Amino acid sequence: MGPADLENLIKGLNLYTDERTLLGVGDDAGVYLYGGKVFIHTVDFITPIVNDPYLWGAISAVNSLSDVYAMGGVPLNALAIVGFNNCDMEVEVLKEVMRGCIDKLREAKTVLLGGHTIDDREPKFGLAVTGVCEDGTYLTQEGAKLGDLIAITKPIGVGILTKAIKEGKITERNIQEAINYMLTLNHKASLLAKSLKATSCTDVTGFGLLGHAYNIAKKSRVMLSINFSQVPVYEESIFFVKQKIHPKGALDNYNFVKDHVINEGLEWWQLLLLSDPNTSGGLLFTFPEEMRPLMDEKLDHLGIQAWIIGRVEEGKGLRLYT
Repeated sequence: MGPADLENLIKGLNLYTDERTLLGVGDDAGVYLYGGKVFIHTVDFITPIVNDPYLWGAISAVNSLSDVYAMGGVPLNALAIVGFNNCDMEVEVLKEVMRGCIDKLREAKTVLLGGHTIDDREPKFGLAVTGVCEDGTYLTQEGAKLGDLIAITKPIGVGILTKAIKEGKITERNIQEAINYMLTLNHKASLLAKSLKATSCTDVTGFGLLGHAYNIAKKSRVMLSINFSQVPVYEESIFFVKQKIHPKGALDNYNFVKDHVINEGLEWWQLLLLSDPNTSGGLLFTFPEEMRPLMDEKLDHLGIQAWIIGRVEEGKGLRLYT
């Protein structure tokens, strides 16, 4: 369930907040002020997207931590959420999942404080995470300005690849580039966004690039103009989507945003790629054009990649071209 779904569920209800609630339901995470510190709270979990339990645990951890980084914060501690049926799966499998998770938490310097398990036929794993904005400032989906550039820090197309794995078309060994990106924390990407004075930020996950871009456009009351030819895409994803191998969520995501999209020549498979639900995707952020000359320097310093894929324009929704 994403932020938009939860917003609809609580619409009309008398939701309790207080003077310390800086940001409630509707963004990537909640933001709360206490003791002079700005804290970030988020929760996420996923079903297995790869066959290797260690990789699943590690990717799930990175995915769960991502919302804290998208808000411009750093994670402090986490609680594990486990759905597991020991009649169908051996405990050693779960132990490998936890090992993958713990290795990534160690890399992120995030303390595992505990968690909760339930008996569940479909395995699930994730984290509830608390983070902090050390400088007292945080990023949101609202704030993109006319003339801003749009950047993304990881390629898209993960959902298509994991669908191909489930259908036995490929294995994890065939998509090592995508695995490596999914295992990459968004910490440095967050530092990049803040150093470029990002005006809005989100991470690209289950709603796909178009769904998350539309959230920025809607909340910022602007149009995000995206050049498909500049969007980084896994080559294997192009191959499989042209064979109509893609998750149902890609079509669902496009149907959700299509009434807000101006399509200037993109083919059906390109639209599905842009709508593909990602796991542990990169950050999508807008930043002032005058910061562009500093971008390459920051990327070299941080040792990561980022791609400029468009510009913020006057209007509403999304404009897609190639």
